[in-house]
Amino acid sequence: MQKLYTIVSSLKLGVLFFLISFFVPTSFGDSYFDAGQSSIRLISESYQIDAEDTLLVGLEIKLNSSWHTYWKNPGDSGEGATIKWDLPEGFEASNILWPGPERIPVDPLMTYGYEDQVILLTKIKSPQDFSDTLTISAKVTWLTCKEICIPQEGKVDLILSKGPKEKSKFYKKLNDVSTSLPIPSLQSSRVVVINNKIFLQFEDLRPKDLSEVYFFPNDYGVISYVKEQKLEKNNKSLSLELSPAEIQIETNKLRGVLKIKTPTKEEFYEVDLPLGNGAKSSELSMSLLTGIFFAFLGGIILNAMPCVFPILSIKILGFIEQSRGSRRKLLHHGLIFSAGVLTTFLIISSLLISLRASGEAIGWGYQLQSPWVVSTLIYLFVAIGIIFMGNIVLGSRLASIGVLGQGRKDLMSSFFTGVLAVIVASPCTAPFMGPALGLALLQPGFKSIAIFLALGIGFSIPYLLLSIFPQFLSKLPKPGEWMQTLKQIMAFPMWASALWLAWVLSAQVEIQTVFEVLIGALLIALTFWMLDKTQGSSIPVKRLTLALSLGLISVSFWLLPLNASEQTFKPMEATNSFSLEKLNSLRIEERPVFVNFTADWCITCKVNEAIALDQQEVKDLINKKGIVYLKADWTRKDSEIANILAEYGRTGVPLYLLFPSKGDPIILPELLTEETLLAFLNEIN
Repeated sequence: MQKLYTIVSSLKLGVLFFLISFFVPTSFGDSYFDAGQSSIRLISESYQIDAEDTLLVGLEIKLNSSWHTYWKNPGDSGEGATIKWDLPEGFEASNILWPGPERIPVDPLMTYGYEDQVILLTKIKSPQDFSDTLTISAKVTWLTCKEICIPQEGKVDLILSKGPKEKSKFYKKLNDVSTSLPIPSLQSSRVVVINNKIFLQFEDLRPKDLSEVYFFPNDYGVISYVKEQKLEKNNKSLSLELSPAEIQIETNKLRGVLKIKTPTKEEFYEVDLPLGNGAKSSELSMSLLTGIFFAFLGGIILNAMPCVFPILSIKILGFIEQSRGSRRKLLHHGLIFSAGVLTTFLIISSLLISLRASGEAIGWGYQLQSPWVVSTLIYLFVAIGIIFMGNIVLGSRLASIGVLGQGRKDLMSSFFTGVLAVIVASPCTAPFMGPALGLALLQPGFKSIAIFLALGIGFSIPYLLLSIFPQFLSKLPKPGEWMQTLKQIMAFPMWASALWLAWVLSAQVEIQTVFEVLIGALLIALTFWMLDKTQGSSIPVKRLTLALSLGLISVSFWLLPLNASEQTFKPMEATNSFSLEKLNSLRIEERPVFVNFTADWCITCKVNEAIALDQQEVKDLINKKGIVYLKADWTRKDSEIANILAEYGRTGVPLYLLFPSKGDPIILPELLTEETLLAFLNEIN
């Protein structure tokens, strides 16, 4: 009876274990775990480890047919496996050594991972002293996916003994996986960012034998997973075009694994390269405080830029006139002038930010890409010159346009002098301004406005300081007839500015339209001449003159061009004219390239060209070194040029890029001298 009872009990226990096996994963030994749709086990190249030695172990994941698990970067969906080690004291485990993955499309997504099975390697390092027998444990979490994903978790162990390593039955399997890991470096390779595309280029890989090339990024938010990676095969090099991710994470590196497949083998290479626009990333990573400081410095230096020179006459006359009054009144004028500067900076910056947010490709100085604005400034400078040359005392309604009226010292005149100063200064870019404005246009709301305010404060601070400390004006001569002479002399830079703007306009519209604007400028001059000559006349004559003046001004503004001529105007086709296609072609051919981003309305650009770029020694050196010179003309709106400027953290010109035959482009200073340019050119082999 006792024997029968024992048999029945054993049978019940066996049935119980059999039923349990259908509902819970079952462990069959120390290093194996079955999770149903997949299983894991821990294997080792040896089951012995010596003191201060390294042991290669592998987590083998086996998957049922049509199921998969994920790589460290799973792509659009999923999560890679994790291993949490429980090691004896003094032992250390490396990070997972991931084999090269494969693409697993899950429409409409693209994921990266492994099907059937994969072995994830880890190196275990031992200390000097440890016990003769030890156990290492790994708690593993992973996803097993088909139409659905099942999170799975298990623990596997490995029992080791102390002693010299002896090859286990898994040695060859682990060694094969180890030798197939991504090769640490890809020789003769680089990454270039052009027109919002990432180009991974490499050489000496027998392009004719390649059947597949694909890049798997380590990091999320660098490239798009679903978009096609376009491969271009050249004679001795390859170029893989990658599309940036829809939601990008700021980075200055391209890291990942490059799969290169031939009919006979498949290899993986590690990629860890700086993005081609290295200088760009440093600007984009600039802190907000640094951007504000750079904008402040740029605003101060902007006062010395050549495009601000015409307005200096107004400022000089204003301070000489105002220095005769009380110190308190002088301070008021300085504050109001600064208010005009800041108000105008805020208006221009708000328009710029709004237009860029709506998709317009514009930047600093964008208003001078409008023929209407350029023509209006021509009228303004002609009018200022006539007023300076004569003795016009404008009425209260017109006296607010800067310090234009003789003897006018009201606060509105100082305010509008500040407005005019910013309008004329806007085409120029001073040192430190480029990176700061590039950062400003990438910042949201208040942060962006803060940078533009810092630029305005820097621009107005010298004149505000003169208002606060008028003793600096004590060295000026006493007021007298010389002021009238100086005022008349200052008319000539105004007219010179009008001529320069007419030249700028000629690049935007037809010559007939330029002629019409010049006629309008002549009518403006006639208007102010009549106002000057009839100041002492009777009231009926003054009224008649005023009516004629309003008519002439109306005709002048009727002659203004509203838009650039698009049908008849065609850019000059020259061998050195810039295009993105031409730049890409030259870069692929590994030819050194110098790109000059300029505009006719940018006086800083023209000064740089006169004193540096157009010098014979510079031209000779460019020819001697075989450097291709390209001119990117931004006089008119050009979205392609605007996009490239934005890629380098710039919102306006000038920008000078020097591309060596290999390597990243060099961004030259915004203010060039012949010596500076020659030094950079001599660095090119």
